[in-house]
Amino acid sequence: MSSERQFMREQRSHDYDDLLKRWKAVGDGAGLMWEEFDELDGYPLVCVSGGDASEESIYLSAGIHGDESGAVEGLIRWGEANVELLRRLPIVIMPCLNPWGLENNSRRDGRGRDLNRLFDRPRMRPVSSWRRVYGRRRYSVGLCLHEDYDASGIYVYELAQDTEADAGDRLLGACEGILPRQAGDDLDGVPMREGVMRRPERFDEVIREIEGMPEAIYLYLNGTRAALTFETPSEYSLYDRVRAQERAIGEAMVMAREM
Repeated sequence: MSSERQFMREQRSHDYDDLLKRWKAVGDGAGLMWEEFDELDGYPLVCVSGGDASEESIYLSAGIHGDESGAVEGLIRWGEANVELLRRLPIVIMPCLNPWGLENNSRRDGRGRDLNRLFDRPRMRPVSSWRRVYGRRRYSVGLCLHEDYDASGIYVYELAQDTEADAGDRLLGACEGILPRQAGDDLDGVPMREGVMRRPERFDEVIREIEGMPEAIYLYLNGTRAALTFETPSEYSLYDRVRAQERAIGEAMVMAREM
């Protein structure tokens, strides 16, 4: 049986309980801390973390849009393949920020909210509890894992200081043997160069345009040196999307060690 056929037979990419069991096994194997920091729509929201919290850390998240299961599955498969590395890394992982959305294949949560537009609302749960967890550390790299139904290739929104300005290109370069880069000079009106979007730092305008603050802008405005939103095209096979997500995470680890 081919690797892809076996993957498709075994995958349970919309099963949140199964996802938590897998992350619990990874966390136990790597000696990570497991924290249920809030609940949403009747599901626990979990953070998995490790390493010295006084060091500059790496932040990884997936599943804030529940219909982007390739990102969630890519993150857990990367974790399962890198237990020994996780023993040594200063890292904070949000395995799935929208469990109801994951189980119901929905971008939005059970209340109909796009959670990735709420990070400028500090008193709203689960943003308030997420902020408390995030704010315990300093970060070199923040990688937000996503998928896009309208895309024809992989692409990155890059928010980075000048010294990390090639971060998006490096991420795509590591993955383009699996999936092609998004073609064209723009996407949704935002200029793009070889699959990398670098939004101007007029964040008030961006937030008005998209009607709320996304996770990545919050990361960047609150000290993360390189905040990257990695997107895979949802119309490609789940197998290839997951492999690209894993590869992107691996490259982010390399970049973080170099920073």
